[in-house]
Amino acid sequence: MTMFDLSADLQIFYDKHVRLGVDRRKKLADNRDLNIVRLKNGLDDLAEESKRPRPHPYDWQNQGGYAMHTLNQDPRDDNDYDIDVALLFERSALPEDPRAARQRVADALCKRCTNFTQEPTARTNAVTVWYAEGYHIDFAVYRTYTDEFGRQRMEHASTEWKERDPQEINKWFQNAVGTKSPAGGLLTKVPEGQLRRIVRFLKWFTRSRPSWSLPGGLIVSTLVVECYRPSFDRDDVALYDTIVALRNRLAADMRVYNPADRSEFTANSEIANQVKRFKDQLDMAVGKLAVLFEKECNRSRGRGAWDWIFVHGFWGDKEVAKVAMDEALATAALPTPYFVKIRCELARTEGAKTYKRYESGSSVLPKNVALKFTVESTNVPAPYKIVWHVDNHGDEAAEHKQLTWETPPSDSFEKWTSTAFKGSHRMICRIWKDGRVQAETSHIVKIAPGRWWRR
Repeated sequence: MTMFDLSADLQIFYDKHVRLGVDRRKKLADNRDLNIVRLKNGLDDLAEESKRPRPHPYDWQNQGGYAMHTLNQDPRDDNDYDIDVALLFERSALPEDPRAARQRVADALCKRCTNFTQEPTARTNAVTVWYAEGYHIDFAVYRTYTDEFGRQRMEHASTEWKERDPQEINKWFQNAVGTKSPAGGLLTKVPEGQLRRIVRFLKWFTRSRPSWSLPGGLIVSTLVVECYRPSFDRDDVALYDTIVALRNRLAADMRVYNPADRSEFTANSEIANQVKRFKDQLDMAVGKLAVLFEKECNRSRGRGAWDWIFVHGFWGDKEVAKVAMDEALATAALPTPYFVKIRCELARTEGAKTYKRYESGSSVLPKNVALKFTVESTNVPAPYKIVWHVDNHGDEAAEHKQLTWETPPSDSFEKWTSTAFKGSHRMICRIWKDGRVQAETSHIVKIAPGRWWRR
């Protein structure tokens, strides 16, 4: 049975809504360049304080989705973009301990970076800066030197110094796009680089719902390169066939390996769970797209099927409206003459000094940020009791049986929580008096996935 043809629509969607585009790409590049300047200035500040040299990186290189040209627009318009940058230092310019090397970069960024949602943090594989605008930058630290045999060495500051080429993944992917995509010619009806477009579509799919916690871009790219099914005629056929191939592959084997060093991504239990969820959603996708092969399929039904995949108004507002309705119900207020107002502030740890106020539903926060909720005011006459109620929305909270919980009625005007699970974290404050709720309000916190989401 021939698949209903919506390839022209898919191309328009790709060009207008999926591809990052020149302007967004330039803005991210400007942010990258600004932060590299901040890093260098921060190193100068450290040198002045310590009276010891703190050399600059002699070069830097793009990594990840930005370098691979698979970075998409944000499906939720939250500016949740990541920029991966490799900083190249001479070996003599860094501490011998890789953790100390990362910490020096973090300390330098702390000197000059402002308006972040979390202080620059030296993580296992990179130093991350999260900005209030939504985007974040990962600085991977590398050192280079010539060994005793005259060979150039490049090592990454991880748990130890590990030999690694920061361009290895990019080279692998560019080669795959060039060799696996249909070559141009008289028989080829699709533009060059089809594999890259299919990767972009599948990356969009994994981010189409804020509640989903699915594999990161590098893992999705790895699986798509392995399972890609080209079509010389239509991108929509290639996308469908690749979705089916991915589903079948993961049904047989859910292990995924790093294409650079063949280490197993899924040895990490969090990633293994993400891959399992990905397989479950691919099962759903295959079922939703089955209508494209029915005789009765028409343009409206076909676009509705792709709407389930992409959840974007371009295809039809059914899925978008469903998500919007869920959010509207979540923030609906009680019909009452009384009110209560709360605020949310960010801190490094519970009980620590807060460093920033967070407005409801604003920028996406990283995990492991402490949240301090406080009652600012209410017109409910005293005495009354306060109940703090939490609703979490997302795969991770469901798996940890933390979708909802609440405190007993108390006199506490404060409640601490944290950004523990990817998705949305809704804090509801209820004022109880005379045996019923007199006033209620809620505050939405958007939470990003962990590091393995990225690329």
